[in-house]
Amino acid sequence: MRLLHTADWHVGRTIRGRSRADEFRDVLDEVIGIAHDEGVEAMLLCGDVWDHHAPSPQSDRLVFEALRKCREQGIQVALIGGNHDNPRRLRALGLLAEFIGVQVQYQVQPRDAGGVLTIEGRDHVARIAAVPFITEGREVDAARIMGLSEEWFGVYADSVAATLREMCDGFGPDTVNILATHIFVDNARVAAVDGSERRLHINQTYGVTAGSLPTTPQYIALGHVHEPQEIRDAPVPTAYSGSLLQLDFGERGQQKVVRIIDAEPGKPVTQTPVRLTSGRPLAELHGTLDEVLARAASTGDAYLRVRLDVERPEPGVAERVREALPNAVDVQLEYETPEDDESVETIANLSAADLFTRYYQAQHGADPEPALIGLFEELLAEGDAARMAEVAAPS
Repeated sequence: MRLLHTADWHVGRTIRGRSRADEFRDVLDEVIGIAHDEGVEAMLLCGDVWDHHAPSPQSDRLVFEALRKCREQGIQVALIGGNHDNPRRLRALGLLAEFIGVQVQYQVQPRDAGGVLTIEGRDHVARIAAVPFITEGREVDAARIMGLSEEWFGVYADSVAATLREMCDGFGPDTVNILATHIFVDNARVAAVDGSERRLHINQTYGVTAGSLPTTPQYIALGHVHEPQEIRDAPVPTAYSGSLLQLDFGERGQQKVVRIIDAEPGKPVTQTPVRLTSGRPLAELHGTLDEVLARAASTGDAYLRVRLDVERPEPGVAERVREALPNAVDVQLEYETPEDDESVETIANLSAADLFTRYYQAQHGADPEPALIGLFEELLAEGDAARMAEVAAPS
């Protein structure tokens, strides 16, 4: 049986406010084209399909169109929820599964009551233990569903690892056996800074050790970490497919892939990463204004982050960079600040308007216009009033 492993589509993600819808459309078409050309029977989509819990209609269309094209090509889809996905939305999508050829797992289900999905292939049957992202507040519920003992309720990573092993306990010798899940495996490579993974869910609190992963699957398909990589310390072949596009500047230079998995019952799998070519790269330029402008021609159509060395904040310099480099989506001014501790105010002592002013100065090298500060304060007041009304409303 031939499977395609993908994850972390993050459809709807923008780059500093600029839409990337065309890039998502192109890369999803590329993924489906690879699946067709490689004779793939099923796609494992391991979470974070959308970037937001409430995606835009455009994002929905991109995802649903991709799933429709999979069905047209005869490619079955097993889809599990990630931490960016809305479980209620996935549950609604699952109600249409028989029409769109997609099996959806929006929450942890008992192994014998929907937790393990079945895919009928041309020559073999695959059993997919499908475990979506489990938030720290829900691991006890997940363990209780699995019938695990009280000893697992204390530590998130141990509880999740126990859930994964229990889900795979029913695998037999006559089927292709796969675990598909959305988790962070401790010591996986992630961007040290500027990564687009949610840092809250990428740390040791959420880190399942590679050695605690189950030994019964033939392959473990992971989502959550955006850099494609194999987990060498896992007991069975285990890999992150990574995101489809370079989503933020921490991912610049990463070659994005999907993984083709060839599996037969009772035999070791083979996995082949297939490079993706769609989407615009991300790049960074650092130096003085003249140095940055001199290197601009070498960046092609990449989205740019510019770190500009200046002696002091200069009004209008960021705008000059953007005029010269239309692809510069992030301009940062770097200069030495006074080391006098008495001149440093703590954030706690600054008002929201002061914080906005500091941010604007850092981004644009000039003070915001009074009218802009007034608009900011007006919007802030409206937001506060809306929150107060929501709190006061009867439940």
